[in-house]
Amino acid sequence: MSMPSRRLFLDLPREILVQVLSYLHYEDIVLCRRVCTALNALVEANTALLYLIELGIEGYTDGLPGKLSSSERLRQLLLRRIRWLTLDWSGTLPLKPEEVVPQSTLPYELHGGMLLNVKDTTGVVALNRTTLPTSQHPQSESTYRALDTKALDITADSTQDLLVMLDTRGRVHFWSLSSQTAHPQATEPVLRPDGTGSLLIMALHIAHDLVALIEWRNSVHITIWNWKTGKTIIQGHRSSLLYYTTSIAWLSPRAFVLSNASRGELAIYSLEGVDCVSPSEPTLFNELQPCVRLQLPRIENGWHISHFELETTPLVAEPPRDRPFTIDQESNLIVFTTQYVTHNHRRISSRYMGFVYSRYLRSYIHEQQRGETAEVIPWAQWGPWNTRVLSQNSMNAPFARYVHGQRVVQSRLHHMGERSMVSVYDFNVHPARIASVIHSQECRSGGVTMVDDEAELRDSSKAEAHMDLVDYPTVIARGSQEGLQCHPFAEDVRSTLPFIETSRVIESGAGKSVQFMMDEERLIEFRVSPPPVPPP
Repeated sequence: MSMPSRRLFLDLPREILVQVLSYLHYEDIVLCRRVCTALNALVEANTALLYLIELGIEGYTDGLPGKLSSSERLRQLLLRRIRWLTLDWSGTLPLKPEEVVPQSTLPYELHGGMLLNVKDTTGVVALNRTTLPTSQHPQSESTYRALDTKALDITADSTQDLLVMLDTRGRVHFWSLSSQTAHPQATEPVLRPDGTGSLLIMALHIAHDLVALIEWRNSVHITIWNWKTGKTIIQGHRSSLLYYTTSIAWLSPRAFVLSNASRGELAIYSLEGVDCVSPSEPTLFNELQPCVRLQLPRIENGWHISHFELETTPLVAEPPRDRPFTIDQESNLIVFTTQYVTHNHRRISSRYMGFVYSRYLRSYIHEQQRGETAEVIPWAQWGPWNTRVLSQNSMNAPFARYVHGQRVVQSRLHHMGERSMVSVYDFNVHPARIASVIHSQECRSGGVTMVDDEAELRDSSKAEAHMDLVDYPTVIARGSQEGLQCHPFAEDVRSTLPFIETSRVIESGAGKSVQFMMDEERLIEFRVSPPPVPPP
């Protein structure tokens, strides 16, 4: 009696093999290609599997099903990669500055391909909404709505058709982005209808069904609401706040990080175990212990933090409907910007930008038990290997939204008169991305030059863009100085998180500085004239 033959995995029909592989993580698909020539040939011949691999390499997730095939989505993904790494923008479209250039004292937001900004012209306050151009729709569209109150801050989530506005009376409004009327899912379209006292510093942040507000009313106040139910989830002020908090960034819909300026720490909180929908009473902040406190580099005696801000990509509740792919929020960067001053205010430090992945901060999240004390981790135990800290001796960016996903845009003056230099720091250093740039440049002449140091970058004017893989440590030496600005640190600050810096020289015009905001598809450039010097 003969033994039944065993059916091998590779004997399965081709379409079933592809379906099985499509459920794997992209790194596992890559490993399968190394098992045998048959599997390698199977993956190589299937565009859908190649698309999944490139999505994972790029740190993206697939968009909603649509008209575009996997082949076309793959083509667009690879083209966008090359254009960002070489700063080879496909076109430049001027926008009307009287409509879209933010006024420094009025709120603005860049989200979902839209630039929202409040304008105050001859006493008429209006909200402008500019739909920015795309490769499929190369023209911008602008609309505006007159407001019956002045706005202090705005933020939005286009995937929920949500616009949130804080007015000068301290009221929080929830509007539909499309109709600019009360949002139909908001049980209470206006929170704090009676208003509050005068506000000095404020910032709104959305994370799915939650909205956080940090404001200064004689002291720091932090409030988190569920905007759909209108319920207050977290509340903190004065003695209920354990730290001097200056900024907040969402890590997920139920976790966030706070900047603690009094102790120089990043405090990470989890809302697991907290009723975030409809609690009978809000949770006071001193009842919510951080999961961990990550310390910044130690500073010398006589110094303190004068500026401590966090910036990250806004979380969205749903995949955007009009995009073939979008950033995986697991890949978001958190940027922490700090500056220091001596107690007598006679010496001021450089401004420092630190970069850390949101997923690294989330690795510390766990549900806190009542009475549990947060672990305090010194900088030397976490910072050098998981961050990059740069001394920002360039122009300070007056606009938010300079970070998106794993990219950060910065600008600085060029040594040649009426020029500026735009630099994009890309923290996705997967070897396949770098290899694709080299291959694309071999297939065409010019376009990008690999450089070894910044002096070579400044002196070169032949290539359009310059790319540098920064995989070596940055060291800010203790006791050193840049121009008139000092470094206040008690020890050398070493950081090693690798990134790719791509820079390009642009014409800015005499007496003007160039600043940028960014999203997945665009750089938005603003040419800003310095304020006039008052007469003596």
